[in-house]
Amino acid sequence: MASVNEIHQKYPPINSYGVIGDCHSVVLASPEGSVDWGCLPDFDSPAIFCRMLDVERGGYFQIAPTDGSLVGSQRYLHRSNVLQTHFASIAGEVVLTDFMPVETLSAWPYTGMDNNICAKEDGSCHSLVRIVECTHGEMSVTMKLKVSPHYAAAPSEVSLAPNHLGALISGGEQHVVLAIVGAHLLPSFAMKVVQEPEEWHPTIQAQFLLREGERLCFVIGIGRTAQAARRLLENELPRRNFDAELAHTLRCWRTWLAGCAKCIYMGPYAHWVERSALALKLMTYAPTGAIVAAPTTSLPEDVGGVRNWDYRFTWLRDATFTLYAFNILGFTEEAHAFIHWLCGLSFADGEELQIMYGIRGERELTEQELPHLSGYGGSTPVRIGNGAAKQKQLDVFGEVLDCIHLYRRQDGFERYGEALEGPLWAMMRSLVDYVCTHWQQPDYGIWEVRGGPRHFVYSKAMCWVALDRGIRTAERLNLEADLPRWMAVRDQIRIDILARGYNTSIGAFTQSYDDMALDAANLLLPLVGFIPPDDPRMLSTVDRIMEKLTDKHGFVYRYLSDDGLPGDESTFTICTFWLVDNLAMQGRVDEARALFECLLKSASRLGLFSEEIDAQSGMALGNYPQAFTHIALINSANNLRKAEIRRSEYHIDPVIAAFY
Repeated sequence: MASVNEIHQKYPPINSYGVIGDCHSVVLASPEGSVDWGCLPDFDSPAIFCRMLDVERGGYFQIAPTDGSLVGSQRYLHRSNVLQTHFASIAGEVVLTDFMPVETLSAWPYTGMDNNICAKEDGSCHSLVRIVECTHGEMSVTMKLKVSPHYAAAPSEVSLAPNHLGALISGGEQHVVLAIVGAHLLPSFAMKVVQEPEEWHPTIQAQFLLREGERLCFVIGIGRTAQAARRLLENELPRRNFDAELAHTLRCWRTWLAGCAKCIYMGPYAHWVERSALALKLMTYAPTGAIVAAPTTSLPEDVGGVRNWDYRFTWLRDATFTLYAFNILGFTEEAHAFIHWLCGLSFADGEELQIMYGIRGERELTEQELPHLSGYGGSTPVRIGNGAAKQKQLDVFGEVLDCIHLYRRQDGFERYGEALEGPLWAMMRSLVDYVCTHWQQPDYGIWEVRGGPRHFVYSKAMCWVALDRGIRTAERLNLEADLPRWMAVRDQIRIDILARGYNTSIGAFTQSYDDMALDAANLLLPLVGFIPPDDPRMLSTVDRIMEKLTDKHGFVYRYLSDDGLPGDESTFTICTFWLVDNLAMQGRVDEARALFECLLKSASRLGLFSEEIDAQSGMALGNYPQAFTHIALINSANNLRKAEIRRSEYHIDPVIAAFY
């Protein structure tokens, strides 16, 4: 494996990228002003920019000072997902503002973009806007656009507009439009198309001088058809007011975030919680309510290795955890939209529940390899689709039922004029009955191991959760259910886990029945209510994990046992947050806070997390940004706050307490 420095000479660090989106898709922009990943118009569309996965072949869209030695500093505009990159030199300063316009961030009901802005029926409403402005002195700026359709597997052709203030790029049944606003005011502006021999993808280049107060606006639009793309280039994009769209987009993000004014989290990490909430919202797919695990594919868990997966789908587990985090912050529309999407999945017609689906509810997520791409840092294969969709993972039943139970408990159904009786309760009841019948079977577990199925302890515990939430819902609402059977199975599962899942010789819950391996997933057992956090078995499990399953920083590995794949595991950030939760709930508040703050130091400069952190180099690894990690940050911040309150109440002087 190459050194970190050697990798980063060609590939920027994964967590150096800023992320913007419109709740349909996301693009990643580097501090060098380059959009190196983008699937438009939707999360699962074939990538038109994929330099992150092949620095030579992959497309990109860069706007930066012509002096290539200047690296920008990035920030988000206050309480938004609008990204600014600032470049400065002795001669001058320029600011690059990147955003994807949105009409509304209301999750329910979704009505689409305003027809005055775009033609939503052909997909042409989704655009990337990049405004570059000189704020001091002067600076020469270069724009380079290389569109590589269909993950760089299809050649492309470029047609410049007659006035050279736009272009149409087509290939692989994808049609991309570039429009430039304001260039006619710059006598220095010139654009050309460069195509190297044997190069499939021409590069559009423009170089221009910006003086203080001057600015240009570059817009990428997507047409689902060539006709729609030509309409965009000739009529629609030139008529749009992008300053007004920027103002409206900022207002949308800030209005949405203001919806957590009733947020129960008011602690010292409010900025981190806010950024995590904004990142999670970026990963919601507005038309259906689905939530992707991450907007990227094949960013490696092990650089140079094979642990490269496509995360642009909806894992029911991740989505339900996301809704739990939103609930902490007072957002409920997202839960309503997601549950509506969930009820429409085809398993309601007799098919088994899958662990993941496409963002429109697709069941077939065939895993394919793209051998023409060299992968981030030489990590191959690059994959699209995900074969784990066909795995049996019994924990997902507990997570889905816990999500619905939580939402109902928060009065969400009544708020939207719904009742739990009827189709939704029929679905819940069928899931509980399925667990009653199948909980004794082995599965592939929360980590989707590619070895054989086993009796994973966490999976069994979530089967207990499925029964428990079904029973509590039926009892509270007096709904029709086979309660005697459900209660008997719930008790049987608990007895089974405590007898076979806890190893007295090592003093810990193990990864699977009758083995010795540790698994950080068991840190969730007290969080889901299976066992009290101060139960001696849980206390010793936490101690064993801290002794055997952490690196020198105290960051937690998922496991260190064989999972059927070559390569090494790095520390898994969400698992470290789970350790924070356990320490906080056990009253070890100072330890919990110290570990939490150590984790925050490993975030990107923009406050974003990928999936893993390399134990040796501190390098961010895995798909980015990862919803699971930001969910855990919100939960841990909240658990820390509650632990601090409990400690302060415990230590309050009894005489003073008498006055309260």
